[in-house]
Amino acid sequence: MRAYIIKFKGKTIWQNMLINYKLTFNDGDEIYVGTLFFRKKDANKYLETLSNKHFYEVVGVTIDKSKIDNRKKR
Repeated sequence: MRAYIIKFKGKTIWQNMLINYKLTFNDGDEIYVGTLFFRKKDANKYLETLSNKHFYEVVGVTIDKSKIDNRKKR
């Protein structure tokens, strides 16, 4: 499946992704959430709403189905 993300310009590493939200669960665990777009024109439209849009770019990502079971074993 093809999708699009907004990231900082430069090298592509996880820390360059635009992280929009930080969710905190009742047990104290925190996760960071990024925005994923399924159409490039929607990603570009969202990019236009950012105040420092010249630091960001829209890039395509491919989401593949994993052939291994990556769930934690108990």
